[in-house]
Amino acid sequence: MEHIEFHWNALIVFYLFTAGVSAGAFFVSGLATYLGGERYKRISRIGALIAPWPVMLGLLSLVFDLTKPFEFWWLFLTVQATSPMSIGAWLLTLFTVVALVYFLLWFPRPWRDLLKAPQRRSAPNTPRIWKPLDQAQINKARRIVAAIGAPISIGVGMYTGVLLGAVPARPLWNTPMVAQLFLVSAMSTGAAAVLLIAALLRPKAGHDYLHEERRFLVSLDIMLILVEIFIVTPFFLHQALSTWSSSSSLRILLGGPYTLLFWLGFVLLGLLAPLAIEGFELFPVVWREQAVRYSRLWAGLSATLVLVGGAVLRYVIVFAGQVSHFLPLYTR
Repeated sequence: MEHIEFHWNALIVFYLFTAGVSAGAFFVSGLATYLGGERYKRISRIGALIAPWPVMLGLLSLVFDLTKPFEFWWLFLTVQATSPMSIGAWLLTLFTVVALVYFLLWFPRPWRDLLKAPQRRSAPNTPRIWKPLDQAQINKARRIVAAIGAPISIGVGMYTGVLLGAVPARPLWNTPMVAQLFLVSAMSTGAAAVLLIAALLRPKAGHDYLHEERRFLVSLDIMLILVEIFIVTPFFLHQALSTWSSSSSLRILLGGPYTLLFWLGFVLLGLLAPLAIEGFELFPVVWREQAVRYSRLWAGLSATLVLVGGAVLRYVIVFAGQVSHFLPLYTR
């Protein structure tokens, strides 16, 4: 392969991956909050406690990737509706703020008592007293913030792919399928992060809702993996049936330097292997409505494979996309 200077390096891959994990973890937590109540409370808490940190770590790495890292704040002085970078900067900032508020709402006491609301006046002309939120107010606030953050998290998950698609000179990126693939992958890696932490943390004895929790996480991850598989197929078809440059860019993934990494690291280890493991766990439920055949070891393994596959997907797309290029209109 000819020497190519890569302007988007591994730090960009790390940033895209961590932003997707945060968006997915927040969305899974919000979904569990609305669907499950007490049954999925542990899932909601784990997702909420995870969500702010990967994206903040990714943004920090992105700042140090800049030529002048201490001048990154210039990006926030203007808003350009036609600039994906400008929109993305504000979107990620908004998501981080919402995720931190959601984090505090799920944080255990006494730290959660830092969130206070004014108490109603008992008599006229008396000052209001700020008191910590009671449990009913906390539950209401969790649902409100989850509802506000859900579309923002979807936007963050999709933005990581839109950012690549905004570079028209790279035919491998120049398709809406990349944004769709990155969005579903973000949701899947977020669910996997929650599943991994849930597998590492030993649940309290006597909690009868753990069966429902396991079914929810495994079912959701299987659904997202299947959607990823169904998006990969039209992605290849779109590229193959598009322009000559787009179809030729597929050679990078079908016989080029990134072929083995894509098919082994992403398709086999990141999609098919965890799908087989989680399908084996969920089979008793589907077949005879029995308990999920659940193992903390297998759950941790499948979640780790999904996370590895999500990172490999972004690595391959980012670096292979920079290898792809348009051919000149005329040749001599």
